[in-house]
Amino acid sequence: MTKDNSKYCTFVTIFSQVSVFLPLALNAVALNPIDEVITEFINETYQHRWNITVNNEDALFIITLAQSMLMVGSLVGAFAARYTLMIMSRRTNLVLVHFMSVVSCVLMSPVAFYCKSYETLIAGRLINGFARGIGFTVVPLIVAETTSRATLALFQAPTVAIMDLGSAAGNILGYPIVLGSGDRWPYLLGISGIFSVAYLCLVPWLPETPTYLILQEEKSAKTTTKNYSNFPSFHLLRKLRSGDLETVRKEYEDIKDEIYADLQITKASLKEIFTTKRYRRQFFGALVIYFSFQSTGIQAIVLYTDKIFHEAGIPYNQATLYTAGFFIVMALICFASTPILKRFGSRKMTLFGLVVTAFALAMLSASIELKLAYGSIAAIVLYAFGVSSGPLLCYAALASEITSQVIRPTALWSCGICYYAMASTVSFVTPYTVDWIGGYTYLIFVGLVVLDVIYIKFAIQDTSASSMLTPRITIEEATSTEDDESTSLLSGKKPFYGAREHDDTHFEKHI
Repeated sequence: MTKDNSKYCTFVTIFSQVSVFLPLALNAVALNPIDEVITEFINETYQHRWNITVNNEDALFIITLAQSMLMVGSLVGAFAARYTLMIMSRRTNLVLVHFMSVVSCVLMSPVAFYCKSYETLIAGRLINGFARGIGFTVVPLIVAETTSRATLALFQAPTVAIMDLGSAAGNILGYPIVLGSGDRWPYLLGISGIFSVAYLCLVPWLPETPTYLILQEEKSAKTTTKNYSNFPSFHLLRKLRSGDLETVRKEYEDIKDEIYADLQITKASLKEIFTTKRYRRQFFGALVIYFSFQSTGIQAIVLYTDKIFHEAGIPYNQATLYTAGFFIVMALICFASTPILKRFGSRKMTLFGLVVTAFALAMLSASIELKLAYGSIAAIVLYAFGVSSGPLLCYAALASEITSQVIRPTALWSCGICYYAMASTVSFVTPYTVDWIGGYTYLIFVGLVVLDVIYIKFAIQDTSASSMLTPRITIEEATSTEDDESTSLLSGKKPFYGAREHDDTHFEKHI
């Protein structure tokens, strides 16, 4: 199989990622640096409508609701993605993502500003979250089905860094002297729409994926013949590769064989997962791993970083710059950790990252209470190191490794929904808990991280060396061998986790 993609393939994969991940990450943190500006906008809305000044409690509720609506929309989008992929092509799904992104930018920017309506700002965040939920599911799938298997990790690796750079850009653009002032904030919330407009203009020249075209040809019984030289799927694969004809032909046949093998596997339903002990344990393990990322308090940190620095004693006009530096550090650590991940595996990296994160959160809690500005900065840097080198980089990969092929699609989809449900809750509750107990809020996450470390350490086996050798089985085979294998997660025996030829879900990130 060729290791080389054509320049056209490189453009398609990189452009698909940048056009979705960077602007969505930018929008996710956009309200963080302009918190005071949005509060003033809400006050102007109150005065325009009722000739009264908004009280602090109402302003906090509206801003917090706007922040959390992004995660609520992501929850709905993640739920809907499973069905949109069934009824629409990969490219059409991406068109939907960009269309919704444009709509959200229009609502959050000119409509909210000129109509003096914070409700449309909230609605725009909700729609942007919906686009986020679908986009974070579809883009990794497009990358996996467009690049060669040998270069899959290389082309998926920049995803996390792209999102971190998008978050850094959002904070830099939100600086008061850039777009964070009272009359320029609509440009901050609307600028990300440029990426979506660019994609929609170029979409006629962007392809479907070879895998999707082969599936459609299979449905129409076109590929029953060996003479596939004239099939659109084969022509597209040749365009995406730089190898010779025979190498491309071999890859094409491998893709067809993989699709055929996958179609023969009986996928487990949620009912079968919960009623089969062995699958139930795998599902719970995957759920804990997804929760371990949210247990780090990632939503509580990235959505309110400016407030964290300010509460530690750093002036507001400097907090945004520190926040931008925080995301740049996360991007650099993700780049540096990728080769280390290949050596130590997802489980060890996750455990290491969680332990470092727990120390960082405890340090942050103490620094905020003691008003130690430099202590808070050091804690945030340590936090960035722990999260970026461990759970952020590994949670989707590790969850894929410990689930068999039979339950993986349903299990990861369900875990993704639970992930966004927790993210929505954390993003809404955090400002109120901070007001209530201050820096001690982050000790709650320390406790959750400790529980995650204990479970992953003692209940989940290291699969980095064995997963490639483990055979696939169907739900019927699992039921018949349940007594022998049901303790696969908790026993000392080599656990069954299913084949892992490649990890299409590795970068389904949802910061």
